[in-house]
Amino acid sequence: MSHTTDVAIIGGGVIGCSIAYQLSKKGIKSTVFEKNKLASGASGATAGIIGPIWYLDHTIKPYFDMGMRSLEIFPSLVEELKEAGIDPEFQQNGGMKIVLDEDTNTLLLDNLQWQKELGIGVRWIDKQELLEREPEITDQAEGGVFSPLDASIRGAAYTNSLAHASTRLGMTYLEGMEVTALETYGDTVIGVKTQSGTYHAGHTVIAAGAWSGISQRWFSSSIPIRPIKGQRIILQKPGFLPKCTVQSIVPQADGSILSAATREEGIFNHTITGEAISQMVSAAKAIFPTLNDAEFVSAKAGVRPGSPDGMPILGPIPEWNGVSIASGHDHVGMICSPATAELVSQYVETGDTSELEPFGISRFETSASRPAKTLFTNAKYNE
Repeated sequence: MSHTTDVAIIGGGVIGCSIAYQLSKKGIKSTVFEKNKLASGASGATAGIIGPIWYLDHTIKPYFDMGMRSLEIFPSLVEELKEAGIDPEFQQNGGMKIVLDEDTNTLLLDNLQWQKELGIGVRWIDKQELLEREPEITDQAEGGVFSPLDASIRGAAYTNSLAHASTRLGMTYLEGMEVTALETYGDTVIGVKTQSGTYHAGHTVIAAGAWSGISQRWFSSSIPIRPIKGQRIILQKPGFLPKCTVQSIVPQADGSILSAATREEGIFNHTITGEAISQMVSAAKAIFPTLNDAEFVSAKAGVRPGSPDGMPILGPIPEWNGVSIASGHDHVGMICSPATAELVSQYVETGDTSELEPFGISRFETSASRPAKTLFTNAKYNE
């Protein structure tokens, strides 16, 4: 049995759902295929920290600009999503990195020089102000750097709010629907194959996270995406909640406290380990000793998609038409999701690759490949 859709998006995580939402606002209807549940992978196990000045290399301008553009987009995007019916639990209460030793002090002060030039209010706070803000913070902290525009978001709520809002605009989400292969005609991808039939599409976006790198499923050539497992925990202590994100300790909207995160290269499972839990509990107690007797609430693991140079891979696949990739964000998928969706949806609509060139897969190749041709089309493919 065959079906049709304007755009087929493989992957129901934050990147796939963000792209679907932006396409829906352009009147382009897509179908998102998710083999499990939406946000069942890395998007549901994220720390949710929105802090580009800490997690993106400011010397790589296109990459850093993507993060800062996302930070700019988030407040209005969140209001749109809340209006549509689901609160993504976004909190823009700032973020702080603290001084625990001389090396940290030097690093923070060095970075503060360029961070101040951004004009977003990043500033040094001394020990007195630090204690006024966070009375329960460790005695070892001698000061820190505060970024007032830093934020956090709950990954699962955010992803589901994107899906809900875009469904109201005509998107289709198929959970429990695994894409088993791409449907091709010559050197053109014309849709996807699933266990329930083929879906013809004018364009296909591979946004399957770490699974985007399973090259034999998509192409004979390799897509350089590797798995990076991450775990995070939730703690609870009645009467205690940090005012903002401190290091990787993130206050949650429901009064709980998230501690993140591990980084386990090459691991492709969602197993929660005792070692990781112990590591994150220790990290939380080192910042806030009062968490020594906090209640352990839950833990979660996800597998993030990494790329060889740490930057996402966005745009067309060389030697193929009608298909693109949006993956490889590693630990900044949440941070960069709005700007990623903005860029990719614009590309799908217009075929213009200029804004995506810094993130193209061709940067990993030793020789030039033939560029992709026609991209999105509303016309149904006829064999």
